[in-house]
Amino acid sequence: MAGTSLRAAWRWGVAAVTVSWAAAVAGLLDGVSPGAVDHLWYAACVLWVAPAVAVLGARRPGARAWSGFVMVPLLLVLEWPVTGVALAARLGGLARGPLLETVRLDWPELAGWLVVLLLGIGNYVMTRRGGMVIAAAAGVLALLWPLTGSVPPGAWTEGVRAVGCLVLATAMWLASRPQWKRVEEADDHVGQRLARAWDDFYQTYGLVWAVRVEARVNQDLARLEGGGRLGPGGVEFPEESLATAVQKEMAFRRAETTLRWLSKRFVDEAWVNSRLGPSAPLGAKEPPGL
Repeated sequence: MAGTSLRAAWRWGVAAVTVSWAAAVAGLLDGVSPGAVDHLWYAACVLWVAPAVAVLGARRPGARAWSGFVMVPLLLVLEWPVTGVALAARLGGLARGPLLETVRLDWPELAGWLVVLLLGIGNYVMTRRGGMVIAAAAGVLALLWPLTGSVPPGAWTEGVRAVGCLVLATAMWLASRPQWKRVEEADDHVGQRLARAWDDFYQTYGLVWAVRVEARVNQDLARLEGGGRLGPGGVEFPEESLATAVQKEMAFRRAETTLRWLSKRFVDEAWVNSRLGPSAPLGAKEPPGL
């Protein structure tokens, strides 16, 4: 996440880890009611869907507005039917007994949470981290599963959640490994450097932003001769024999220049330089409409 606009997603992830630890510790304490433990686990599951959804609004300068006007209301909508209603009923005198009773999710509540989960992980299914993201989603589902009432309480509940935590932690560790090589470790050819930088952007931000950035770069490349287009493997030439070496070089340089300008909306300059090098061409204007 360093040097990118994904710090908000990282903070949501830290919050999810913190609440998960709090729920796990609370479950070991005798003085904490089972209802309070259930509500903590549900809050953790709600927070776990937040990082992937935060990526969908990670374009600068609107990333902070996305967190304030989209993420916070979304999480409140998910949390209100469970913990919010329980607290309001108890404090308003409409319900008696413990402040927080055990959670049994109804289908509307579960369906709303699943929709948000699928919305977030769908952005990464077609990346190299797709399997890890699906595994992480399965781990979070295991944390939520006991709250549906389909898992017997006691050892079964603890076992399912332990498996979920293990799967989730493993997926996070695998996804955190570096996916790119620095410029000094790779070939200096501009086309290969561009392909690696573009692939890393796609793997980091997922399909939604990659499609939009790719469309803007290709719109710029369409003004050149040679038929170059930015694709999954970098700038490609469908009719290889018709593109001259000069035309290919111009396409590589134009794509690099455009990608540098567009990347400013998502990553810091040091992030780009570590992948493309500091000697990239300058002077282009940022294409409008992204």
